[in-house]
Amino acid sequence: MKLSYRRLRHEEVPLAADVFLVSVAALAKRHGLPAPASYTRALVVPAYEHLLATGIFEVAELDGEIVGIAAAAVRDDIWFLAMFFVLPEHMAKGIGRPLLERVQRLGDPQGATIRCVWSSLDFAAVASYLKLGMMPGGPIFTFAGPLQKPPVVPPNARLSELEPGHANAIDRVVRGAARELDHAFWRARGMTAYQLEIEQRVAGYFYVKDGVIGPAAWLEPAHGDALLSHALQRASAQASEVKLVALGSNQTAIRHASEAGLRLVSASHFLASSAFGKLDCYLPSGPVLF
Repeated sequence: MKLSYRRLRHEEVPLAADVFLVSVAALAKRHGLPAPASYTRALVVPAYEHLLATGIFEVAELDGEIVGIAAAAVRDDIWFLAMFFVLPEHMAKGIGRPLLERVQRLGDPQGATIRCVWSSLDFAAVASYLKLGMMPGGPIFTFAGPLQKPPVVPPNARLSELEPGHANAIDRVVRGAARELDHAFWRARGMTAYQLEIEQRVAGYFYVKDGVIGPAAWLEPAHGDALLSHALQRASAQASEVKLVALGSNQTAIRHASEAGLRLVSASHFLASSAFGKLDCYLPSGPVLF
């Protein structure tokens, strides 16, 4: 058998998406959960094309077949592991670890000094991340459901269309890095973006599409109530069910989700080599770009 590692080719993006879909369904089955219905080839392929164009995307190839995939997005000095999967029948054969280490090394020339990941509950994956120096940063909670108790929007907070310059400035403070390429990707995918203004100053922003909120960021903890109230209302106007994801440190978002009647539907892990940004004022976009 011939095992090799290399960069994914553009025409292979659908194959990489299939590796992900098969692997995530098997992961869910191992934990007694249904396969995630929100993941489809049509959704995954554009995200993987974006990762390939703007980040690091490597594969493990065995006898001419792609059996493992790993990708990372490097934004300023932050290396975020966007995904890491090996097909179920090829797991525990020494294929994944070299692939993961390869993607980590490729981040060094790009200036990566901080590494982080949104990890599943899979113990083997978490153990791999710990060995690479990414330490537990707390849980990630996903909330979803109908908005049973609409929040009250403060009268001094208003929304307007998000301006890229404001997004970059907020990201540098809250997310720890600017990411113009990712904002362009989200806009191209038809996501609606708003900036929150309080006393004529931009205090944060949020995206929403089909009832799903995120990413979202606000500069000060005191701005969270106003931004989340607006975001929940906008999301509820789009869809019968609302969804948001919050890190465990973001108690403001967790409180708003609970008070609005959303259900806690899943939990995962956030791991990082060191602290960065102000993640207690942040809602991730998802496990691909964080």
